[in-house]
Amino acid sequence: METAVTRWLLVGIFVVGLVAQFVKPVGDALEDKAFLGGALLSLVAYALYSSVQRLISLNSPTVSGRVGARELSRDFEEAFEGSNVSIRFIGFTGETLVDQLLPLLEGMRDLRRSRVVRLSMILPDFREPTMLPGRIEDGQAIRDDEEFREYLRRKIDSYMEKLAGVKDDLDERNVVDFRFEIRYFCMPASLKLYLINDHLVFEGYYNRLLKRGLPRGAPTRKILDPQGYSSMLTRWHASGGKDAMKAIEAWREYFDELWVQSRR
Repeated sequence: METAVTRWLLVGIFVVGLVAQFVKPVGDALEDKAFLGGALLSLVAYALYSSVQRLISLNSPTVSGRVGARELSRDFEEAFEGSNVSIRFIGFTGETLVDQLLPLLEGMRDLRRSRVVRLSMILPDFREPTMLPGRIEDGQAIRDDEEFREYLRRKIDSYMEKLAGVKDDLDERNVVDFRFEIRYFCMPASLKLYLINDHLVFEGYYNRLLKRGLPRGAPTRKILDPQGYSSMLTRWHASGGKDAMKAIEAWREYFDELWVQSRR
């Protein structure tokens, strides 16, 4: 709104000054030729203002918008520049999050000053039966598949082992206080949520269902498996005003309540 008003104000000054130059009664009323220079100056100011606004929009991250799940590295890197980092996550297996975090955590090994990193994750409780992911029977019906749930549990364990390995390394160096906890809630694999330092949120959904054979080489046994790497996420930043703050606060309350209700 402010940008539009400024632009129209500059255009208005230019038009009035130009009219004052060629329409004598207007020019007499507005001190004649002095307004030609003012009109030209306002036109130059308009051009400069528009150029500056374009540069700002190109070089500044949007406070709200849509980004791909693979395009979060810049925001994570900025978060890790602070002395205290807090990340809360809801997802399927945690793969996309761990992929973002491992390089950043490993890069903190040689820090000269102390840092605190806290990571909280809520994932589906794959100890319990689930329909998504699930096994496709008779071409349509979906049933729980205990074998696939066990596969997902092992996958999650592998990610946690990687984080634990980095934690042990950081603990030995006694510079970064890194702690993480994972909890489980009986829910379908659908929501993807990143809450970073209480002022930045990425929210989205697993937007693709992949039909694949399990185990490999058994094409008649199909699993309906949610995929999230190609999903688009809505980005909310605290500097985005009232709507952004409301969205961030709502997701923060959502996560905190679900965290309390989740299994350790």
